[in-house]
Amino acid sequence: MASMDKNPPSQYFTSLSRNYSRQTGNSTRAIFASSLGLIVPSITSSSVVHDNAGGVGTATSVILDSLDQNELPEVLITDNNPGMVAAATDTFKDMNTRITATVMDSHDLTSIPDAKFTHSILNFSVFLFPDALKALREIHRTLQPDGVAALLTWKRFGFASVIHVAQSLVRPDLPPMPLPGSHFYNEGVLAKLVIEAGFNKARVEVVQKDTVRTGEDLEGMKEFMLADLSNMATKDWTPEEKKRWPAAIEEAIEREVQQYGGIWFEAWIVIAQK
Repeated sequence: MASMDKNPPSQYFTSLSRNYSRQTGNSTRAIFASSLGLIVPSITSSSVVHDNAGGVGTATSVILDSLDQNELPEVLITDNNPGMVAAATDTFKDMNTRITATVMDSHDLTSIPDAKFTHSILNFSVFLFPDALKALREIHRTLQPDGVAALLTWKRFGFASVIHVAQSLVRPDLPPMPLPGSHFYNEGVLAKLVIEAGFNKARVEVVQKDTVRTGEDLEGMKEFMLADLSNMATKDWTPEEKKRWPAAIEEAIEREVQQYGGIWFEAWIVIAQK
């Protein structure tokens, strides 16, 4: 599938920030949670963590859930969308002496000194970057010697699979909706860029993880596909065609559930030590 020329508009992410966990079916949270044990050295109370392009702080919440409340690390959550940062700030407002969130572009971390972080997390954002290599170089620069980066991207994006089936049910004559950064779905693409950004190939590991979202998570994702994603998926359709979209989504989800037991997501996890 081809990449989009542009990412979704900023208001798309602002809207998503209001109900991120439900509308993503907790997919990004589940994959990162299953990957936390791959991060060595592990995150402790003495760690300084960057939750980079972190949205509402999903990765941060997973990290905190893995630790005792008296063992909180120092965490900086950054994102270029003010709505996401506002949601993260509200989520962690009772811990703001240790957990802070600020608007910042991942391509330009010049306000952060060299070798600041022990850990840098990039949880399903790299495919949205206009210049991923530049952003990855900033991750390398801001990591301490022997610091660890955990970078996650999709191998199979369950949302897209359902959307593409639904589109084919209504407009089989049209190509499926393109996705931003879909080349990252291919094996080795992210790892190659990580090495080009400055990480030693011998200290880069690639692992695959997956999750199948069911029940309430599936319901939340269906809401999202019938709301904000609809405008992109049905762009330039006729009113009659758009009326068929909800039924097409229902059928596409049913097919996915019959095949996988729910909506199936698969990911590449790159663990890179400086």
